[in-house]
Amino acid sequence: MCFITTRGALVLKKSTSLILLAVLSCVIGSANAKKAHDEIIRAKLEKLVPGVEPDRISATPVSGLYEVVYGARVLYFSHDGRYMIDGNLIDIDLRKDLTEQTRNGIRKATLDSVPEKQMIIFGPQNPKHTITVFTDVDCTYCRRLHAEMDQYNDLGIKVRYLMFPRTGVGTQSFQKAQHVWCADDKNQSMTKAKQGKTVAEKSCKDPVESQFKLGQEIGITGTPAIVLEDGHMIAGYRPAKEISVFLDSVEQAKASK
Repeated sequence: MCFITTRGALVLKKSTSLILLAVLSCVIGSANAKKAHDEIIRAKLEKLVPGVEPDRISATPVSGLYEVVYGARVLYFSHDGRYMIDGNLIDIDLRKDLTEQTRNGIRKATLDSVPEKQMIIFGPQNPKHTITVFTDVDCTYCRRLHAEMDQYNDLGIKVRYLMFPRTGVGTQSFQKAQHVWCADDKNQSMTKAKQGKTVAEKSCKDPVESQFKLGQEIGITGTPAIVLEDGHMIAGYRPAKEISVFLDSVEQAKASK
């Protein structure tokens, strides 16, 4: 950090160019220091996870601590790269989880890049809220959520489905997801599959594998995984009314700021 003292300002008040030079030197020095820290942290990360290039390295509110993001992972490194923290950074005074805030941003940016034509959507014409749900057609609680679809829609919530067959690529659940996606009427087939009924086998160029991998990239480990518009994730089933109340409260909190 650089300082220009009052005494220094008096001495240099007749020489604006010298003051500007001092400020410029300070900025360049700070930039060079950050670059050095970045290089050290990149080298340390390369040792820990070979071949991984961080998406972002940025300073945190904690002096000397840097946030390192790659994919959906968020780590913290000391400025010299000696210490690493794999956990959540909490601002106690503000009662805010800074790490989860970063993850929310990652999830939002990732889902914003997926066009809706690659999703199976159930929703009212003019929705109040939109949620994105990673789902498995054989998952019990996914079926329970889908059974409340009319309630979700009546409450003004649009549900966008992405496939996440938990058993993995090539499994029976994965193939069922493919059949649903390739059906002439995807929504009808999704409902049928969620009711435990057989969906006619049909093949096409489907996005099931890419959606499964996308879910893994942003930290999805189980279904249903509900991602809100701001990237906040709710793990597991929630009744439609509960989700609606939560979404309304988030909207009210934003409006009051």
